Amino acid sequence: MYGAGVNVFAVWGYVIAKARSGMVELNPKRLADTLGGKVEEIEGAIEFLCRKDPHSRFKEHDGRRLLKEGEFQYFVPSHEYYRKIQNEEHRREYNRGKQAEYREKKKLKLNGLPVSEPLTGEGVAVRAMEAGNEGLADSLAAERKATNDTQ
Repeated sequence: MYGAGVNVFAVWGYVIAKARSGMVELNPKRLADTLGGKVEEIEGAIEFLCRKDPHSRFKEHDGRRLLKEGEFQYFVPSHEYYRKIQNEEHRREYNRGKQAEYREKKKLKLNGLPVSEPLTGEGVAVRAMEAGNEGLADSLAAERKATNDTQ
């Protein structure tokens, strides 16, 4: 698509945003109003996206980005492929976060520190201490001690 022009990229961006289950509706008149272009420009962009592309990285359907299914209905052949990549990236990011949590808990256990949920107000006291407000941290600790002594 390199060098295809602004209209092609505008239509392709619309396709990416609006495609559901690999299908998208592209009415050139409506799309021209939405994107602020001329109907002929939008039709040209849609035709470009429907053409074979020997340089496309996605080789299925001869590199076509859109396949016409009905009057305004188009199929996006690469939709499912890229959706899987997006879902895989999300899964990997989630797993990275969980692994970091696990390692932190394991490190605390190895150092003999208790691994539990913070006590009420403990997080606030720690943040106050880190911010240099030792007075607030001390008063919160005294309040927590008094609460624990009465229980």
